[in-house]
Amino acid sequence: MRKSEIAIYLFVALSSLLMISYTVRMFAEGILEEEKIVQIQIVVTIIWAIGLTALGWDIAKKRRG
Repeated sequence: MRKSEIAIYLFVALSSLLMISYTVRMFAEGILEEEKIVQIQIVVTIIWAIGLTALGWDIAKKRRG
């Protein structure tokens, strides 16, 4: 893979992580306590990061042939 392609994938992955983290806050802000929201944000963000890593690994494997 080229460096520019890797940079684009990393940018999209990081923006996706920020967006999913904020989405949790938007849904739960008026319902749950602040500490619980932060805990849920951390868990969801870690799960999302693992999923993105798996997708990236698969893309890299398919590109190699």
